[in-house]
Amino acid sequence: MAAAQNGNEGVWRVLTGVGALGVGIGLIAGIPILSLLGAPLAIVGAIGLTAARRK
Repeated sequence: MAAAQNGNEGVWRVLTGVGALGVGIGLIAGIPILSLLGAPLAIVGAIGLTAARRK
């Protein structure tokens, strides 16, 4: 059971990282669509990671 939770936590970490990377690249390169797509991914990933750690 603990291995399944750790695997789930990894998915949320990757989702948060991809979202943050999209926001960063969007802001640095001046491409607003990347920031607009990356921000919700990072927010959902952070919420999911918090929920996965609570269990």
